[in-house]
Amino acid sequence: MVSSPADEDPSSGPATDGSVAQLSEDELYAIVRVATEDAVLGALGTLMLVGIGVFLIAAGTSLFFALSPLPSVVGVVLIAYGAYLALSSLRIIPPAREWV
Repeated sequence: MVSSPADEDPSSGPATDGSVAQLSEDELYAIVRVATEDAVLGALGTLMLVGIGVFLIAAGTSLFFALSPLPSVVGVVLIAYGAYLALSSLRIIPPAREWV
């Protein structure tokens, strides 16, 4: 695995002025590869969390329409958590760690 440029010592970096022209072809390839890997994993993670949120909303909806009160309460909790998970994954609402 190629190490991230952020993991390396900042004083050993070849381009301190931010110029891409001073980077070698191997360094530029490593930077682009790490950035692409982060982007793909971020997109897949977002899709996975939205899918889990939609599943929780669907399961909560089916429990909400149950005839007894306890499954209905559990259904409301699942709907709320599924909506929070999907919306915070898409950054429509801020995640809970930013509320504090």
